[in-house]
Amino acid sequence: FETSCVYFQEDETHLWQSDGCRVGPMSNITHIHCRCDHLTKFAGFVPPNPLNIREAFSANILENPTGLILVLAVFTSYVMGVIWARKADRKDIAKVGQMMFSYTHTHCQYLITVYTGFRGNAGTTAEITLVLYGSQYESPPLTLRDDSRCLFEQGSVDSFLVSTEEPLGVLTHMRVWHNNAGFSPSWYLSQIVVANRATKVTTYFLSNRWFAIDEGDGKIDRIIPTSVEKDITKFHNLFLAKSSREMNDDHLWYSVAGRPARSPFTRVQRLSCCLTLLYSTMLTNIMFFGRGDDFDPPEPLRFAGLKINPPISL
Repeated sequence: FETSCVYFQEDETHLWQSDGCRVGPMSNITHIHCRCDHLTKFAGFVPPNPLNIREAFSANILENPTGLILVLAVFTSYVMGVIWARKADRKDIAKVGQMMFSYTHTHCQYLITVYTGFRGNAGTTAEITLVLYGSQYESPPLTLRDDSRCLFEQGSVDSFLVSTEEPLGVLTHMRVWHNNAGFSPSWYLSQIVVANRATKVTTYFLSNRWFAIDEGDGKIDRIIPTSVEKDITKFHNLFLAKSSREMNDDHLWYSVAGRPARSPFTRVQRLSCCLTLLYSTMLTNIMFFGRGDDFDPPEPLRFAGLKINPPISL
């Protein structure tokens, strides 16, 4: 085991140097005592094991094949995962789109965006219909369908451009229901966002509820009021939206399976990042493997009859 004290040389080299610094006598298992004869940015560190790539390739791998088997198993799993991820990415491309209903009243257009939740079996095979209610008029029943792609799948975001004969005014609420058809009609609706193309006003309808006869309260027909800023900024709603978004889009490992269809970061790219991270971690472990073996292990912790051996901290 070896430690050293170094300082950062702030010139064109930008290197860590050891001139004028040495390890002090008060160094122990948890602390490094550095003594320097000049003021600068200094630090103490444990040098890693030297890696000789040429020697590693020339060694007899059959004497200890465990490492090679592990590396090959991880890479084989990655190749199989890439095949699956590529197919899933192609399906995601088919999910993204905007359905334009036939219309003649271009001055009364509404862009309706439906967010299906990320819960298990949140997607539906049923046909979704809704009615918008405004301060002046109400829309006819709008059946949301698109024969060119699958709609309302788990975690999907589906957009529809519709029009009405007259402006509806300020939206107050909407009615949403489905026909409970297909082999999996249960549906978990996260929210619906309606944007008025003429006035540029966006209205939110928060749901976060099941439309299913076998989930929740068993209803498949609901009235959803417009959500004011107080509703949108509630902790419960913010927590659901943020946790769902970050787990399915920002979490590197989980997002390989839960990636939103509209995300530009593909599943293949995410899986490749996971492989790089895993191999980098394995390489780092090799560099520092056994650097604390010269120390006597600390006393084990005993609690409720259990014996816990804490790791050695360098």
